[in-house]
Amino acid sequence: MSQDATVAYLGFHEKDNLGDDAIYDAVKSQLPGVVFDDIPRLPHEFVFPPAAALERLRRPSTLVMGGGTLVGVRYFRMLARLGLAVTKNNGKYAIGVGVQDPAYTGRGSGSARGELTKWTSILAGFDSVSVRGPRSVELLADIGVSAQVTGDPALILPRPAAPVEDGLIGVNLGYGDDLWGHDPAGVAEQVSIAVRELAGRGHRFVGILMNPNDRKWVELAFKDVRADILLPADAAAAAAEFARCSAAIVCRLHAGILAALSDTPVVSLEYQPKCRDFALSIDDERSLIRTDQVTGAAVVDRVLGSLSEAADIRATKRTAVDRLRVQLHSEYGALRRQLGIAGD
Repeated sequence: MSQDATVAYLGFHEKDNLGDDAIYDAVKSQLPGVVFDDIPRLPHEFVFPPAAALERLRRPSTLVMGGGTLVGVRYFRMLARLGLAVTKNNGKYAIGVGVQDPAYTGRGSGSARGELTKWTSILAGFDSVSVRGPRSVELLADIGVSAQVTGDPALILPRPAAPVEDGLIGVNLGYGDDLWGHDPAGVAEQVSIAVRELAGRGHRFVGILMNPNDRKWVELAFKDVRADILLPADAAAAAAEFARCSAAIVCRLHAGILAALSDTPVVSLEYQPKCRDFALSIDDERSLIRTDQVTGAAVVDRVLGSLSEAADIRATKRTAVDRLRVQLHSEYGALRRQLGIAGD
């Protein structure tokens, strides 16, 4: 391995969100022995960066944009330009990134005023651009950038081996900065109606948090039933929790992604377009219910349907995820060669 194998990483890990941490864990697993230097992400990191971090960023390195919805967001465009400046054009890779859909105008979307078009010149010089799902491909094609679907980087994490517990349904709620319909409490209330109905049919529940701030929504969903609410220690632990569920009701994007590692059938509450982008990448559009259209009855119907068709759903997911894992391995293989790392 090159003794100077260093990447400047742009992502949002270590900010109390297991989804961003899952991506980071996946990328690091593919680049063993490489030194990771984070691009500053928050204001205080720009104002008071540690001297050692500043010194590391001065060294030429390869820019790696992690997964997550980075492209088409004004804030991340600023950080991408910073990354290009500090890496001095010594390799630029965007692997499995998400593209913010301009059709979504949430409070914190950062996609207004033709933001996506401003990424054309940035991405044009990249060695590789691949994306989370087919909608991201379409959006980049609209601005003249070619990309292929490799899936979210977290799909390359190890598959959990936990046995499935019949009748156990996982529940994950959480909405980030905003959601379709702008009514998080209303969504949680509809999930509560579904949980009460499913509990009456003999099902058990476990709450699986991806962010500690989401606890209040899961508590609201469980207001009429007794169930544990867990905050897994890391992405691997979260994936293991979803693996033991016979089905799951998920909202956070990476709840659905980690559930896909074990082929677990899900009802995906599409709170932003990125959920649809991912679902399309694994041929699972039927799992989606948009948060401005969700009802308790619809959730119950989807859960029961998923349980009755579990074998087919699991087989389809396994095939789709395996296909994307091959694509991701290929992308990271090219990056390893750029860095001078031996291995497949």
